[in-house]
Amino acid sequence: MIREHIDLVIVGLIALSIAMYDMVIDLFMNVLHLCLELMHFLYEWFELGIEHSVEHIFHTSRHGSQIITFYILLVIAGLLLYGLWRVMPRLCRKCVQFFVLTWERRKTECHYYWLSLPLINKVKLLSTATGIFSLTFYFMT
Repeated sequence: MIREHIDLVIVGLIALSIAMYDMVIDLFMNVLHLCLELMHFLYEWFELGIEHSVEHIFHTSRHGSQIITFYILLVIAGLLLYGLWRVMPRLCRKCVQFFVLTWERRKTECHYYWLSLPLINKVKLLSTATGIFSLTFYFMT
């Protein structure tokens, strides 16, 4: 059900974020901070694992294992960036195509819905939308 109407869900979330922008920004910043903090913990855990493995396998000093770990992480980051560079154009093309198709489908659905409404329901719909926008802008200012 949600998969069929994902574009409606997105439009609803956008409308909700416009109406309650301060809560949305606060929630977004908290979730972003949590995700970045978890990524940092995972990176430190991964780095420490490599460092201890290098120190144990090659019997190096702490400083030597840190240097080797740095270059290993540099190679891994380079490989990840290269893979991202190869995948991004295709991913962007698919994303743009999805948004264009979604926009056209929703626009056509709204147009057919509008044509199928009788005049009294068109007036009700317009007056309801106008009232909602008026109340939203009244309480936002």
